[in-house]
Amino acid sequence: MPREPVWRVGVVMYMAWIFYAALGPPPSGPQIPHLDKLMHALSWGFMAFLCTQAWPRRSTLHWLLPSLHGGLTEVLQGVMVQGRHAEWLDFVADVVGVACACGIVAYARRRSRSPA
Repeated sequence: MPREPVWRVGVVMYMAWIFYAALGPPPSGPQIPHLDKLMHALSWGFMAFLCTQAWPRRSTLHWLLPSLHGGLTEVLQGVMVQGRHAEWLDFVADVVGVACACGIVAYARRRSRSPA
């Protein structure tokens, strides 16, 4: 039985959760410089990892879907949510996380196929 459908449900659920978190009230607590950029890179990198599992033979979706989600999130934050604003460096952090995750998965897949 293929596992891709289960991963696809996971992608959709994770994307919905990210939208919920990003479009809600801003988090309170201590402000640690650049922590939000690290969280963006890790969150969208994980989303890209989920996409690599959900669509293993469609590499364009691995980076395109999370990148579009990141851009849309920033646009929606800028127009819909009070107390939040669109910050394009957040989008850059999203794309960096996506690129790192896709690169790591591609490297691991190539290594697993090569003879030892």
